[in-house]
Amino acid sequence: MMTVLTLYVVKNAEAFWMIPDQSKMFSFGEFYSLKQDRANYMVWELLLFIVVGCLGGLMGAAFNATSEKFQIWRGKNVKTTRKNVAEALLVAFVCACFQYLMPYFWHQCTPRPIDMESFTQQEKQLVEELVSFNCQPHEYNQVASLFFTGAEGAIKQLFHFRETAERDMQTFSSGALFMFFLPYYCLACWNYGIGVPSGLFVPSLLAGAAFGRLFGHLLHKLDGGGNTFADSGTYALIGAAAMLGGMARMTISLTVIILEATGDMQYVLPLMLTLMASRFVGNVFNEGLYDIQVHVKKIPFLEEDAPVLARYNDISVEQVMSPDVKCLRPIEKVGVIFDLLTDCNHNCFPVVDTKNKGVLVGTVLRKLLTMVISKQAFGATPEGADVNADPNPDDMYFPRVDWVTLEHCYPNYPKIEKLTVSQADRDMWIDLRPYANTSPYTIHASGSVTRAYRFLRSLGLRHLCVVNSHYQVIGMITRKDLLPRHIEARLETMPKNRMYDDVEMTLELMPERSHGHDH
Repeated sequence: MMTVLTLYVVKNAEAFWMIPDQSKMFSFGEFYSLKQDRANYMVWELLLFIVVGCLGGLMGAAFNATSEKFQIWRGKNVKTTRKNVAEALLVAFVCACFQYLMPYFWHQCTPRPIDMESFTQQEKQLVEELVSFNCQPHEYNQVASLFFTGAEGAIKQLFHFRETAERDMQTFSSGALFMFFLPYYCLACWNYGIGVPSGLFVPSLLAGAAFGRLFGHLLHKLDGGGNTFADSGTYALIGAAAMLGGMARMTISLTVIILEATGDMQYVLPLMLTLMASRFVGNVFNEGLYDIQVHVKKIPFLEEDAPVLARYNDISVEQVMSPDVKCLRPIEKVGVIFDLLTDCNHNCFPVVDTKNKGVLVGTVLRKLLTMVISKQAFGATPEGADVNADPNPDDMYFPRVDWVTLEHCYPNYPKIEKLTVSQADRDMWIDLRPYANTSPYTIHASGSVTRAYRFLRSLGLRHLCVVNSHYQVIGMITRKDLLPRHIEARLETMPKNRMYDDVEMTLELMPERSHGHDH
């Protein structure tokens, strides 16, 4: 709400606070109709819109596949800041060369419209924005008018320039549209995912609008002057929606966004049919662009439904869990904790009662352990105290860090690599009881994967302790453990009926190395 308020204040300030500007913040403008008393399209043209949607789905699937390959290549070869900057500069240079060379090789000059009495103010303004590159002042270069104009202006030109089979001097020819669409589409595939914000919404709209107008232009050529089909601007709108839907695979949200930008309710049905067709066709070949990026970046995102392997197979938690669990005692040595944090990247560590067969008493997070070490909240063992015995909750042997101090540096918690611990400090002790979560979420080893999936997704958990019937920790479940590819890999390597209920946990303390037992 504050963003919209700021935008409207700035926009009204442009009118010097005299007349409020009530125009839309983002609008495609008013669409021209060949039939003033009826809609811009005939009912039977809905089939053509579906065809455009299918073609948009194909091009969107090709865009997604190409972008995925580029992202995989960048992940292997473009890892440093210097290489990211170099690639961004190379992309900018190549795009600039194409944007200059394509209009340069277009030698045809088109006369500007002179008789504009029937033109709207919007169309007159678009005529003024035409670019006379290598042409006379009263002429314009069709390709340059698309490349040299801003993306917003180019989209409006494709949407609103009139075109019929009888008179096409006030529009873009098929050759100009093709010379713009093909390089722009290919460069957009390369441009998406580089080390600078490049966007997807506007490039998709512009490329789709060029394709849609080319489709409508060819229909009018086939029509032979009968004005049977809708204006090419309508097909440009449908093409823009098809291209965007083929990449993003969204239907309802894109329909609302594009409809709001057009401000014309007659396009509700065409947009819905087009986006549905582009989505269905695109899904035949690959996933949406955003889903692909999630997989490429290896983000452990959990979908709404559990994986098919988990829903239609009798799979228990013990078959997919990570058995390599690093545990700590309620009162532990600084050297033990420091070595544990250095040797592994785990985010959560169970705290177990070593005198009671390793029963789970809580969990402690990595960030809290690093904060306690950085604040040097540890001390020596008091005389007569036995830290190996069952600790008394009322006995606080060592210094304690309050929660305000622990959370003060959020989210920039100290890294274990930047901390140093002397040999004298390694023999000190830390009381973990004040920092442990004494009621962590747990699941039994025989529980279903679907139940664990529902726990992590609905509760927003990062980890889930797996226990046996004796409440002993035997594994951990994280979001990565519930991804389809991980479940499939685990089922191929692990036995299906391995139970841990009768397994006695061996937590015997070892001198100087009593930490990090794997359970």
